Amino acid sequence: MNIVDGHLHFFALEAGDYHWLKPQNPPYWKDKQAIAVPCDERSLTLSCGHTLAGYVHVEAGFDNERPWREIRYLEQHAQLPFKSVASIDLCGEGTLSHIQTLAGFSSVAGLRHILDEQAVSILTHPKTKHALKRSSEYGLSFDVQLDVGDDKAVSALLRLLEALPALSVIINHAGSALLGSAVTTADVKQWHINMKALAQCSRVAVKLSGWEMHCRNWHWRSVQSVVVETVAIFGMSRVMLASNFPLSNWRHSYQELWLQYEKMLGPFTLDEKRSLLANNSARCYGLEI
Repeated sequence: MNIVDGHLHFFALEAGDYHWLKPQNPPYWKDKQAIAVPCDERSLTLSCGHTLAGYVHVEAGFDNERPWREIRYLEQHAQLPFKSVASIDLCGEGTLSHIQTLAGFSSVAGLRHILDEQAVSILTHPKTKHALKRSSEYGLSFDVQLDVGDDKAVSALLRLLEALPALSVIINHAGSALLGSAVTTADVKQWHINMKALAQCSRVAVKLSGWEMHCRNWHWRSVQSVVVETVAIFGMSRVMLASNFPLSNWRHSYQELWLQYEKMLGPFTLDEKRSLLANNSARCYGLEI
């Protein structure tokens, strides 16, 4: 079974900045040091019967002021087929120039500005629409990391999609996965409502990963429920399974994660498994495998 990991990160600590990984800087996770170690393609071990056919590297904070440095480093060191999602400050002074520079790299397929709690203010900022218009003109997608349960943020995103007919959006980490004991019935309901609203736009796809971001001790039955519900909402062709490596190591090794993904997909057909594990990620990011 081929695997195309649609969302992972490498840490070249000797070459990059990685401000967020330093213990004195946010986020103040107690277990952050467990992942703050160098990692690259050689860290991606899979068992017999599984082949990593390619991957999508999502910006990891190498140098957010000069995001092309991370892309240059990746292109110089990669051995496997890959595409990259570069860091961008949608509201910055040099944003349009940065987009033009990033679009010149062969691996760059998309951009990401982590939205999270600032989603509404960033998505409604006057510069954001211009930046996303320019990126879509270069054929770059936008990786969106926000809480789909945030009505105002989702409404702002839908307005941008309506205003920018060439823009493609890929929701990161299941739009904040519904895991953990703090999740309420109201949370689940709102996630469903807003995911259905986003699914009405054919230019929106979803990556299912990052379970550990919201619950370190997540359970497979909860993940399976999110996968089934997301496929029911978006259809088979717009859903991707991914790792979020190396943060995924908090819960499972890279090999164990993909073994369990395939096991979880037992009720799906072989073609459906291939779509979720490889083909959809390759297609969405333009990765030839």
